[in-house]
Amino acid sequence: MRDGIKGWAAAFYPTVNDQKLLHSLMCLSKSDFDKCIISEDAARKLKRPAFVDFRDEAKFKKGHIKGARHVHYDNMFSKPMMEELNKGNSLIIIHGAPELAGAIALTLKLMDYPNVYILK
Repeated sequence: MRDGIKGWAAAFYPTVNDQKLLHSLMCLSKSDFDKCIISEDAARKLKRPAFVDFRDEAKFKKGHIKGARHVHYDNMFSKPMMEELNKGNSLIIIHGAPELAGAIALTLKLMDYPNVYILK
């Protein structure tokens, strides 16, 4: 959807805010996600690292990794955001909730982003 999750909801498509499904999905592929978890030092050594911070804006403003780009989760799938997330970059996902960081990483992997990591 061009305008992300907000656009999806505005078009009256159903949205679900159920963490159980997300948790089940994460548990099924835990070993895959264990390989994606990375430290900041290791991430900085990757080819073209791009830190993408999905925490709320207040937490981002309070303190964030140098060079990180703040993205509100609702805007993740907007056309401008998808154009900015270059598949040639190593994307490092930052989020306080492991389930959501995993869901974001999984979504990007399913969209053929080859180098997606989760910051520990």
